[in-house]
Amino acid sequence: MPGRHRRLGPRAKVGIAGMLGLATLGVTVLAGAGGGGGGTPSEIALAAAEGERPNFVFIPADDLDATTSPYWDAMPNTAALLRDNGLTFTESFAPTPICCPARGTLLTGKYGHNTGVLTNSGDQGGWATFEANGNEDKTFAKYLEDGGYRTALVGKYMNGIEDDPNHVPPGWTEWYGSVDNAFYTGYNYALNENGTIVQYGGNDDPANYSTDVVANKSVDFLERAAAEDEPFMLYAASTAPHLPLPPAPRHADNPFADDAAPQTPNFQEEDLSDKPAWLRTSANVRSAQVNLTNDRDYQDRMGSLYAFDEMVVGIVDTLRETGELDNTYLVFTSDNGYNLGSHRLINKMAPYEESLRVPLVVAGPGVVKGTDDHMVALHDIAPTFLELAGVPVPQDMDGMSIAPLLRGEEPQSWRTDLIGQYAGPGPLGVDGIAAEQVPGAEIEAPEFTGDPIAHYFDVPPWSGLRTERYTYVRWYDTDRTEVHERELYDLSTDPYQLTNLLATPAGHQQNAELVAELDTRLDELAVCSGASCRS
Repeated sequence: MPGRHRRLGPRAKVGIAGMLGLATLGVTVLAGAGGGGGGTPSEIALAAAEGERPNFVFIPADDLDATTSPYWDAMPNTAALLRDNGLTFTESFAPTPICCPARGTLLTGKYGHNTGVLTNSGDQGGWATFEANGNEDKTFAKYLEDGGYRTALVGKYMNGIEDDPNHVPPGWTEWYGSVDNAFYTGYNYALNENGTIVQYGGNDDPANYSTDVVANKSVDFLERAAAEDEPFMLYAASTAPHLPLPPAPRHADNPFADDAAPQTPNFQEEDLSDKPAWLRTSANVRSAQVNLTNDRDYQDRMGSLYAFDEMVVGIVDTLRETGELDNTYLVFTSDNGYNLGSHRLINKMAPYEESLRVPLVVAGPGVVKGTDDHMVALHDIAPTFLELAGVPVPQDMDGMSIAPLLRGEEPQSWRTDLIGQYAGPGPLGVDGIAAEQVPGAEIEAPEFTGDPIAHYFDVPPWSGLRTERYTYVRWYDTDRTEVHERELYDLSTDPYQLTNLLATPAGHQQNAELVAELDTRLDELAVCSGASCRS
């Protein structure tokens, strides 16, 4: 495999005194996430006061891509507080880029094939599968609460929990989880508030706007938790910028309100002759979908981030005012990316860069500032939280601790590849679940022969290997059909994945040795668990 190249931005350690100075000026210093095993608590503790365990605030966006959208322009305060005073990971990935699998990976530190959740519903997806497989007893929240932490979730948990709205998972001291898909719309939804279902109404009362409710409940938890003599962890999960969430009413006239979506070189990719059959055969209807919805979707996405930005400010201000800022790690990321018209795709789930790459910014006690290009992923977050908290990291976690990276240290070894996986419904990607069908997202138009637009959101099953140089994909790799198409992209020369190197017999022959190597590694990772995923 090609060697790793490390390109680091300027770094400067932030001491406690310096952090306190920043806090006095009203500037938030934030910190990060991590992965599996290694180091004793004395070696990894970065707490502000000797013997004091750090707090954690985890702030995931929903469907926020790292490649196309100018999201920092809609989140200037988050940029100033996190990005400019923290560590940005430029090579951060969601191995299974759709809501349930991604959030399961975030919570457990495990790949989807080890949680059993590889899509949003059915026997390989959704909350019901996540819970049935025993994953709720193995989340970082459960381990932290068992280790003496006060924990809280506010907002989105996992698709499918609406089937058991009274359920409160173990490991959460306080629970304010959404229980229906109306939460995506911003209004007329319900929350399970510590076992009591509470209804929130329509946009006639702006206070019902879901991101603002998440923000207010997060601040309330932080104020109360700070008064207790125990460390805390907050999981503040707005659905911004997931469709069809509109901007908050106060942001209706935001600078993106009339903008067209960005168009990168692979936007509405013209020549799909080298792409797999499912994309070629559905290209026209997918392209029509992009034309019909993409700009409006983009406008809502960017507009909804303004309230998200204000939520971050409120959280940071509360930590500063309660004296907890200098001992708190804050982590900003997303559960998965978003295609936004790339390759004629409007959503996610695909093995392409727009789906796989996610923002990740971390900052906080002892965290260096700048950028880091180690390959990190969502399953690194759970083990990092545990390591920084001094809680034993279970050996069956697949992720790697990024605590050394947060300190600016070069680990003895680090991964150079990741497996990607998805369990879509079938060979055409249009005959199974509507992967992201939510209220307000169904649009009927002649181009779709009367079918709801959500019908075309899904893609077929695949597994893939993302190395530092290549993307290699095997379609229908769950053997649901006998068709096994392959894609190979050299990202060093083709970052927008426009030329599949395996689309011709000559390409197969020229890359046969490389493909054999990639196949071997992909087969290894497809059955890895714990340490074997980290080797």
